[in-house]
Amino acid sequence: MRDYEVLYIVRADIDDDKVQDAVKRVNTLIERSGGAADRTNLWGKRKLAYEVKHQKDGSYVLQDFQLDPNRVPELEASLKITEEVLRHLIVRKPEKPVATAVTPPPAEVATQPLAQEPDEAARPVRRADREDGEEA
Repeated sequence: MRDYEVLYIVRADIDDDKVQDAVKRVNTLIERSGGAADRTNLWGKRKLAYEVKHQKDGSYVLQDFQLDPNRVPELEASLKITEEVLRHLIVRKPEKPVATAVTPPPAEVATQPLAQEPDEAARPVRRADREDGEEA
């Protein structure tokens, strides 16, 4: 089983109780496909970028779940025929990196001596260092 997330848009012309029913229906579809719903995040009503099925607004829902990769097309087909869902997008979440104990490389050691300050005589004379009337 892999981790997935689905973002779907529920019709805005139905009330909040019906939106909750649509979320439960999608969770049931995930479970019937052999998956397990993890977390549901209701984003609320938002204006759509363009009109979809004569709707200008929609309620966005983000759902995390686990599912066998072979069962994803079955879930997508079920979401397509669900009346309340205007649009949906299923995305596979990236694999979590496995933490391994790796020793860091040794710190670099400076083998050359540090640069020393140049002698006072070798330093060029600046205009501010000259006394009045003294030429370079």
